[in-house]
Amino acid sequence: MKGRVFLNYFIWACRYLEKQSDCEGEQWTEFMGRILDVVGDKMNCVCVRSRQKSTKENPSGEYLDIDAFYFDKADYDLPVGIGDDEDPFVLPAAVVELENSLDVNKIAYCLWKILCVRAPIRSLVCYQKGMDNVTSLAKHLEDIIWQRGLLKGGDGDLLVIVGNDKKGDSDWEDYFNVFEWRGDRLERVEGLEW
Repeated sequence: MKGRVFLNYFIWACRYLEKQSDCEGEQWTEFMGRILDVVGDKMNCVCVRSRQKSTKENPSGEYLDIDAFYFDKADYDLPVGIGDDEDPFVLPAAVVELENSLDVNKIAYCLWKILCVRAPIRSLVCYQKGMDNVTSLAKHLEDIIWQRGLLKGGDGDLLVIVGNDKKGDSDWEDYFNVFEWRGDRLERVEGLEW
């Protein structure tokens, strides 16, 4: 599964940048963005993410209002007859949404956004306060996917990575809970080597 490649690089980047990880809110989003940049380098992808190049026309810096798009460098560098300063029209290798709000409805909206994009890997990274809330969120997102028919078997890989914010300064393996869409449910991924 391509999602597992992304996940392995995500875990590696967390360890690589660990000394910078003591943050929450907007700082958490900025830290996760640095992790996404490292993942992009490891996956040999161009990572186009929010807050990189905000302009007068696009003050948030978001690209299609999603936090990060990964484009395979080989596809992204192909000349397609458009200007050098324009992006080529290629499908993303992965999309990632970061959400630093505890609001379950906002997190569900973020999940819906990435499921609307055609990509082989989609990942939502967020956090909750306490393991009961982490488990409850995963079940809520699973119900939404199932009830609305948002993901079919061949639609690509989905990873939902939820931090347990009550864990404080614990190791990554204690902080993050990873769920993977498997056929008809979000199943916790066990045995990861953080």
